Amino acid sequence: MNGDTGGRGPRHHYGDRVTVHGGTHNIGIQHNYGTAGEPGLPPELAAMFTQLATLVTQLVGDDRVGEEDRQSLAETLPVLTEPAGTERRHWRNTLYLLTNLAHDIGDAAGPMLGLATELINLIRG
Repeated sequence: MNGDTGGRGPRHHYGDRVTVHGGTHNIGIQHNYGTAGEPGLPPELAAMFTQLATLVTQLVGDDRVGEEDRQSLAETLPVLTEPAGTERRHWRNTLYLLTNLAHDIGDAAGPMLGLATELINLIRG
């Protein structure tokens, strides 16, 4: 039921979709990873990744955050700042890592935790 929102707002598809209408010699598959730099990605989702990158960058420079956590945060920035070409599973892995780090870091990471959780819920659909 394409377009059915189930009362939860719009849904977006970020994976492979294959349709075969009979025939023979059907080859190939169109991959749609839904990367943040693609025109088909809702601008609000791309903006959320940009905002999350800003929050992560702030925490990388925050002396209240331990060195090991700052390094782990910095390693997530390529997915957040240049998501074009990044597969959805890498988004998910990065967002789950950020939520785990936020719990370790504590109050300073509260805004990052909230936004990462919101993104997880949007991507999960």
